[in-house]
Amino acid sequence: MTRTLAAVAAVSIAAFACAGPALAATPFTAGTGSGHDLAVGSDGRAHLAWLTPAGDDTVTYCRVPVGGSACEITGTLNFPGAASTGLGSVQVFAPEDDMVVILAGCTQCSDSAERAFRWISTATNGATFGAAADVGDMRFGGHGDYIGANNVLGVNGGRFQAMASNVAPITLGDAASFVYSPSAVRAAASEAVFAVNNLSAVRYRVFNGALDPNTMNNEAVAPNWSASLSLASAEADNEETHLSSGGNGVLLSYLSSFSVSDVRVGLRVFNSGSDSFGAPVYVQGASAVDRNGLDFPHHSQDPGNRIHLVWRTLHDGGRLRYTRSDDGGASFSAPANLALGESFQDPMVEAGPTGTGFAAWRTTGSAIRIVPIDPQPEPAAPGGPAAPGGPGATDTERPAVGAFGIADRTLRPGARTTFTFNSSEAGRAVLTFQKRVKGLKVTKRGKRRCVPQTRRRLRGLRRSAGSPQAYRTLLRKRRCRAWKRIGRIRQEVLRGRNEIVFNGRVAGRRLSPGLYRAQLVITDAAGNVSRTETIRFRVKRRVSS
Repeated sequence: MTRTLAAVAAVSIAAFACAGPALAATPFTAGTGSGHDLAVGSDGRAHLAWLTPAGDDTVTYCRVPVGGSACEITGTLNFPGAASTGLGSVQVFAPEDDMVVILAGCTQCSDSAERAFRWISTATNGATFGAAADVGDMRFGGHGDYIGANNVLGVNGGRFQAMASNVAPITLGDAASFVYSPSAVRAAASEAVFAVNNLSAVRYRVFNGALDPNTMNNEAVAPNWSASLSLASAEADNEETHLSSGGNGVLLSYLSSFSVSDVRVGLRVFNSGSDSFGAPVYVQGASAVDRNGLDFPHHSQDPGNRIHLVWRTLHDGGRLRYTRSDDGGASFSAPANLALGESFQDPMVEAGPTGTGFAAWRTTGSAIRIVPIDPQPEPAAPGGPAAPGGPGATDTERPAVGAFGIADRTLRPGARTTFTFNSSEAGRAVLTFQKRVKGLKVTKRGKRRCVPQTRRRLRGLRRSAGSPQAYRTLLRKRRCRAWKRIGRIRQEVLRGRNEIVFNGRVAGRRLSPGLYRAQLVITDAAGNVSRTETIRFRVKRRVSS
């Protein structure tokens, strides 16, 4: 069975020539939903797909012509099963001329488990797709890679699966903590790289073995992954990992926070000989625009070996920033804007052989937006020349936060609730969740601190004690109660009353029973940071029925 997608008339680019002075390319809304992904084919067309709003059982697809300002083809792809619901994120690939491959996860499709399904458009470039095919036991929660024969490397949190594979996924993350922004790419005929972070540190693993897409499966893959590896000379706080593979080799981009006002986009090159990443290059430049809430970096390599990189800042209502390297990362263009005045959630960028392409993102209102790559400098301030810091006077006043509350201080695992608060101005709210755990008192920078108890810290304490009896005595003295960060929610907020709806999960996982605290910080467009507000709540065990 084949699914034919409806064609819609494309809006002429010339119609936007006089739309306004800010940008030459105008973003447009392709639809609403979540879990979007973007690919650009050899003809320069964009292939954009996402999960429809909660409760539906479809993936929505949109094809955009080169430089386009509307979908020229749009339609839906159905999961099997009457009660099926899409999960996680979509994966889109345009590996050959006129070919598109889409994968997405769901539940209640063929059984009650999480399943992955694949649709293929062969020779019609997205105009028609074949029926959904079951290809694995996992939803998607990051970015994988196409390896040929319609199969991909799939990731979700700390889990990995070779698609198609009918055996359970394997775990590559470190225990339960390294699960954020997972990414996997094929590095060579017999090599792959997996990277992930825990909101402060990056870990990666290297696969060395046969990568034959016709025979690859998890049983063959599992023994060939290296142990968990760390970045050489790693910065203190890294997250938002993303890998790409292309003519420049395997590249890793990530977000590195040196301080609240010094957040950078790092880019490292993988060395296959040593299975290590080289020293970072920081690509965001020195503009004040990029010191205002920089977040969500994403990069890609096009077939012409150019490197494209985007990120979001909060400056003056929001900027989608863009830079490009034509020399393998030795130098980058000055950061410029692709779009203005929006909340840019999870932006991504892809381009074709000539370097033209698209960026796509989701807004806080779940609109899926897309714009052709057409970088523009900062708009001029009214009555004056353009400036690196953008329009307006210097703002040095911190946002004021008040009336921070939670609808219910006692929750069950997976239960929803709402956090409410007042803000004196618009900005980005970050709600960080921490769980109270067993801790150990250690000395850091000359001060005694209580930090989460880990196996490594216990081993160090045992070595320093010398004997079992001394270890037990020392352990009693050093015990304390610590707070362990488990995840966070980011959301754009307005001046006045705001709310953050919590769906009961952090990084896709239910909160386990225990005592928690939520810490709220708001950063305005000028980079000023509010005082931290804290509220505690408890998650109780479910009562057996």
